[in-house]
Amino acid sequence: MVNQSLHAPRLDVAKFNRRGQRIRVDARGLVKLGWFKKQEVEIRDVSAGGARLALPEGVLLPDEFVLRIPQFKHPRSCVKRWESGLEIGVEFKLE
Repeated sequence: MVNQSLHAPRLDVAKFNRRGQRIRVDARGLVKLGWFKKQEVEIRDVSAGGARLALPEGVLLPDEFVLRIPQFKHPRSCVKRWESGLEIGVEFKLE
């Protein structure tokens, strides 16, 4: 018989890596790239602190950019935090 007190409970590490709960969305956003150029992106999920975006193949975004989401009143300044294939995670900068 194994003594249960010797084993620490398992922690759900994923919940500690998020600032807020993510909400799945199916929306399009626009990334502003300079004065006249914009790139459409797919928004997969959003939280109070950031979002997960899907990019068209061959599109590279800078480390910092402005994202306009139709459901948000104001554009959000973003910092790229991670990349995996065609998806990126961004953090919304406080202004």
